[in-house]
Amino acid sequence: MPVESARRHVVLMAVPLAVIALGVFASVLVPYGYPMKWMTVVRPFEEPSPFLIVHASAGALAVTIAVRRGSSSPGHLATAFALIGILAATIMTGIAVKVFLDAGYWKHVLVFAAPIPVALVLAFNALLLRGWDRMLVLLGAFAIAALPFSCPLIPGMFNLFSGGLVYLAADLTLLAMVVRAILAPR
Repeated sequence: MPVESARRHVVLMAVPLAVIALGVFASVLVPYGYPMKWMTVVRPFEEPSPFLIVHASAGALAVTIAVRRGSSSPGHLATAFALIGILAATIMTGIAVKVFLDAGYWKHVLVFAAPIPVALVLAFNALLLRGWDRMLVLLGAFAIAALPFSCPLIPGMFNLFSGGLVYLAADLTLLAMVVRAILAPR
């Protein structure tokens, strides 16, 4: 992919990354009861959570991409932030898979285990590329790795740790932008 095309697509992806990062501070509407009612939940910051690494790396990526948008490559710092976010998301998803496996919830295991190898293979293949092409594939791996956090199968994970529907919309937008960028004519 030409450098200008990859750079243009990656710079546009800073917006959903910033939304993912800001989702930590947003209050979340949580559905409950029958008939369904909505309750506003504000996430307390009493103790740090490993889920915050995903949000922090998304924010750091958005800032780094915005700062480096005029250069010939996103730089090593952006690559490091992307890899940290991918690894944190896959580790937390792996922990969820282990919990589901121990409880015998096979449907949940299959849903949560699928993104792990896909994200890791994409991340390792991205390291073989250079410049903005590398960042484009790393953002695809990040979007896939972070996707399980938007799954409502775990109400606490969905509502309190990810920002709920806002996180889902931002992550799916990021994933759609990556697919569009990869399929764009060259």
